Amino acid sequence: MPLELPLADPRRPGAVPSPGQTAAAVPQSAPVADRWALPGWQVLLGLAVWLAALAWTRWLTLPDEGRYAGVAWEMLRSNSPMVPLLDGMPYFHKPPLYYWLAQISYSLFGVHEFSARLPSLLGAWGAGAGLYAFVSRYRSVAQARGAVVILGLTPLFFGAAQFANMDMLVASMITLCVLAAADTALRREAGRPFRGMAIATGVLAALAVLAKGLIGVALPGAIVLAWLLLRRDWRGMGALLSPLALLAFALVGVPWFWLMQSKFPGFFHYFFVYQHFERFAQSGFNNAQPFWFYVPIVAGLALPWSIWAVGCFKPAFWREDDPHGLRRLAALWFGIVLVFFSIPQSKLIGYVLPVFPALAFLISERIAPGWNAGKRRGVQIAAGVAAVVCLAAIMVAAANPRGSAGPTIQSLRNEMAPTDQLVALHSLPFDLGFYTQANEPAWIVDDWKNPEIAVRDNWRKELYDAAQFDPVVGERVLVPNADLQARLCAAPDGKRFWIWGRDDDAGRYPVLTGIAPRLAGKSRAVWQINIDAAFRQRACGPK
Repeated sequence: MPLELPLADPRRPGAVPSPGQTAAAVPQSAPVADRWALPGWQVLLGLAVWLAALAWTRWLTLPDEGRYAGVAWEMLRSNSPMVPLLDGMPYFHKPPLYYWLAQISYSLFGVHEFSARLPSLLGAWGAGAGLYAFVSRYRSVAQARGAVVILGLTPLFFGAAQFANMDMLVASMITLCVLAAADTALRREAGRPFRGMAIATGVLAALAVLAKGLIGVALPGAIVLAWLLLRRDWRGMGALLSPLALLAFALVGVPWFWLMQSKFPGFFHYFFVYQHFERFAQSGFNNAQPFWFYVPIVAGLALPWSIWAVGCFKPAFWREDDPHGLRRLAALWFGIVLVFFSIPQSKLIGYVLPVFPALAFLISERIAPGWNAGKRRGVQIAAGVAAVVCLAAIMVAAANPRGSAGPTIQSLRNEMAPTDQLVALHSLPFDLGFYTQANEPAWIVDDWKNPEIAVRDNWRKELYDAAQFDPVVGERVLVPNADLQARLCAAPDGKRFWIWGRDDDAGRYPVLTGIAPRLAGKSRAVWQINIDAAFRQRACGPK
């Protein structure tokens, strides 16, 4: 979708005519303000710099950033580009698109926080670029600039662009898929070539599925279907469901899932039935929130822009001319996403990210008339306030590592080697492998024979589920409490272990008795154990 395109709003200078309107009826002179405005490539370059500038400044946040960045690192370390690995075991909570992009990023730029966040940054930038192109074509270049500024200065969108997980990636793919689908229908209606855009829609829907599963096709499908039904655009539906579009979706979206089922019987049931439908419908999972949870989240984390969104609820806004029905598209987009994620009891803030491009467009519709009339001070103040809020949020996050292993590894880096064995007691520091870049998965020591592990939704169940797909590795890395001492005593001389736990673990595990922690803090202690004759005499007893 080109970035600089003629306008398609007959109310604005420079527009191309809508169906039924003659070109002579459309004024051709550009507003004076637009002549001095930044061109599209500079706007999008500015968006990229704004989103990426501080992405390197903080440690990975646990659990999500550590988990997903760590999975990608393990895939790269193990030369397993297709199978996601959590502590060496197949991990099928999410599909692979983030992991693939992160592996490429690690290979090109090294393993660090910025490279782990680069997939989310690219997704956020892509959503902004797609919004710019679409609004340029069907409204105006000036309004497209405004929509991108609003989106980039929305605090939650800005923060999510610098967060290493799947949420921004799937939000961007959903955004691009909806915009491509709408563009397909509008191209067909105007008698312009549309088949290439229909194929692009299929590819984007497949990438959205590879980003986070079936919601990648269900949400854009529901949004576009509802919009086309309102427009009674049956031919538009036909264009989007053309054989070539469906083939493109299948060629991109199906092979990975088929490969995983062929390698791991039971994958289809676990991924599609359990992770999608059972988690959506049941209440026994983490992060239970009330139905209305996302309303204050969206309103509060889109401030100050959400103040303008209030005007979108006024009847007068909907009585105004709406060429191509784009306001209805954005309203359906916003509403369907909000309601869909409000239904299940389990809710996380990042789930609602797909609403923000639609919200940015609606707010730009509210702001555009005043901006074109020279009433700009309020918008400029809002942009400044939003920028300060965004930067302050990153600074606060950077000052709070939230349990990341990064600061500890920084203190011990000169003493640790990739061949050392990591051991974690009754916890899983998800970013441990990422920061140590150890050659082998960590041993996780806990009560793995407890039957409650299989039913409680927490990190233990994630590892338990992963072990079902590779029991051999599971038996090696999931160490029962009672087996730790025997495992250490069976290690060869010269092997070094780093044991991660709490300072009171010395009283729980006899093997730590008499050993001072190499590093101790409020919530973490690290012991170093070297396997030698002295260790065997103290901990292992006579042969």
